[in-house]
Amino acid sequence: MVVFVIAVLSVSAVLVPLVASVSLVYRVGGVVNFGAGYVAVFAAAACASWTSASSSLVGALMTLIAGAVVGAVTYYVAIRPAQKRGVSPIGLTLASLGVGLILNFVTRSIFGGAPTVVQPWISGTIEIFGYRTATQRILVIILAVLLLLVLWFVLDRTLVGRSLTAVSHDNELAAIYGIHGERFQLLAWVVAGICLAVGGMFQASLASVSVEVAPTLLLFSLVGSVIGGLGSLFSAVGGAVVAGAAATAMDTFIGPGLQLTGLFIVLTIVLTFRPNGLFTFRGTAERV
Repeated sequence: MVVFVIAVLSVSAVLVPLVASVSLVYRVGGVVNFGAGYVAVFAAAACASWTSASSSLVGALMTLIAGAVVGAVTYYVAIRPAQKRGVSPIGLTLASLGVGLILNFVTRSIFGGAPTVVQPWISGTIEIFGYRTATQRILVIILAVLLLLVLWFVLDRTLVGRSLTAVSHDNELAAIYGIHGERFQLLAWVVAGICLAVGGMFQASLASVSVEVAPTLLLFSLVGSVIGGLGSLFSAVGGAVVAGAAATAMDTFIGPGLQLTGLFIVLTIVLTFRPNGLFTFRGTAERV
């Protein structure tokens, strides 16, 4: 049982920053970021390359900065010009996919398409209730929780977070009160890019990552967000945990290679009985 719980928490820890990114961009701009998986893979490959050329801390910081830059470029190059022309949300979503595919080409060209691994930030193993696991795995779980707490504090307990919420609910009304929607949408994309970079580093520090993994990470992040509820950060994070549990259960008890099958079974059940999301309640759904 301990093995299963740690495996679920490990998968969920990787998904938490991914679904948080998808949820944040959707809340503020109404865009489903189809480039999420490709940004995460780019970050993983970049971190592996930069860490080998410098210290782990420097490589990680450079990767976070790169994630922020990718988020800003995505907004200014693909999203904002399309918004000014009145492109539909579906068009904006496809624009984000286009950026992801371009980034996929950049990842292959600069870092190669071979699987990459980020060296563990903490080496060694730790024993938990008789089960020994890598210390890095526990570190990733702890860091995911810390990231979630930071996002909660910023989004729910600061003026910046309240402004983001105002823009997400009614951009025109927020503008009347002096809140510049464009700036806060840019901020949302920058934070989303950083979260995707964190997710990519988490995944690469636990297992190898290649460009072929990008669509799988995209599916996990999107489906996890939909399972929990796209309109709320904590709903989406709850969906990430459910998605991690479903994928791990299929892999552990049924057979390897069936993670996506378990994921879509849960998605089908949730959409049948809770179409707004498993953790989206009436009040939240009405605000969204």
